[in-house]
Amino acid sequence: MLLALMGQKLLEIIVTPLFLGIYLLLFVLVAWQYKRLEDMSGKLLNTTRRSYLGAALVSTLLGLAGGLLGSVLLILVGIDLLSVGIIYLWIVALLLMFINQRFLCFAYAGGLLSLLSLLLGYPDIDIPQLLALVAVLHMVESLLIMANGHLNPVPVYVKKGGHISGGFNLQKFWPMPLIALISIGYMDIGSGGVSMPDWWPLIKGYSPESAQQVYVLMPVLAILGYGEITTTSSPGQKARESALYLFMFSLILLLLSLASSRWAPLLWLAALFSPLGHEMVIWMGMRSERNRHSLYVRPAQGVMILDVRPGTPAAQAGLRSRDIVLQVNGMAVNHPDELANILQWAWQGLQIKILRAQRPVTLYMERRKGGSAGIIPVPEDNIPRYLVFKDDTIFLTARRWWRCLKKRLSDS
Repeated sequence: MLLALMGQKLLEIIVTPLFLGIYLLLFVLVAWQYKRLEDMSGKLLNTTRRSYLGAALVSTLLGLAGGLLGSVLLILVGIDLLSVGIIYLWIVALLLMFINQRFLCFAYAGGLLSLLSLLLGYPDIDIPQLLALVAVLHMVESLLIMANGHLNPVPVYVKKGGHISGGFNLQKFWPMPLIALISIGYMDIGSGGVSMPDWWPLIKGYSPESAQQVYVLMPVLAILGYGEITTTSSPGQKARESALYLFMFSLILLLLSLASSRWAPLLWLAALFSPLGHEMVIWMGMRSERNRHSLYVRPAQGVMILDVRPGTPAAQAGLRSRDIVLQVNGMAVNHPDELANILQWAWQGLQIKILRAQRPVTLYMERRKGGSAGIIPVPEDNIPRYLVFKDDTIFLTARRWWRCLKKRLSDS
């Protein structure tokens, strides 16, 4: 009954002119972000790519599905937005952004607010519900990453450890409509109300009267985001790893939130796990980038392809990322400039010999005179523009401090 009511409420909201106008504005903002990423990639690689509108449309539609799932989880857990200090959460998240942009995340703000409430008694918030809200949003995000994180990857050149390699910028944004609970006090459920089972809500408040609270369904708009750069794995593999790490973090945080609503000493563990667990997720992703060899580097022979632009002659011929072009019409190529020169003056039927997964393959490309073939090669060491890969996690900072402390102790 409640799920049917929630679905009806969500449908009513979606078709209202106000919601459609706001959601259209969010779609424009998401499309603008994707366009910025493509423009940045174009400056690095000296290419043009215009797929941001399609990517924004897919993200927006998936955001609707994520909003439906998130609404079910929020109501199933029984999260009351009035009790979690949502205004404090946003203020703290925005302040943390000035320290580091990636701290604009509810995992850090929620953990800090929870610790402040435990230490000082202010703000007066329901910590289990706040951390459960953080867990639910990250759980939905992990599923969206699994479904959409690898699509439309933006090729980039990255300098890491003194060497330049190719890679992909995986960045996604999902505008998401949610239906959440707002408590309106303690009263008898009148006409139109829904009586909930005894096991609900999963998050148990400390007040014995909390089960008799009356709630209304309230629409909320949110935007979830994901950003990562991969040079050591394919976009699909990287997105799956990130989604798995984030899902495990959110599941553990949700279980800690549920348990801490019944046993107060666990509140400290849940509050600490929110920022540190999220930082661990980031650290695990960066560790794979540090410890693995880059995939998109110049081979001993031929020219490796970093990416193939959709809809171009190269894509229609079946060329893929990590293919190594050995010959074009019988002419050997060992440098991106050689490949570009041959493709510039050769058109119509082209016979391209490549190496794919250590196996020789011959493909045929049909193209007209002029225009781009659509091949983006891996970079050379002397390229003028590139991104710089940085390690900046809390764990690495703590490790540097620990090393300095040990050195001072040993010198004293």
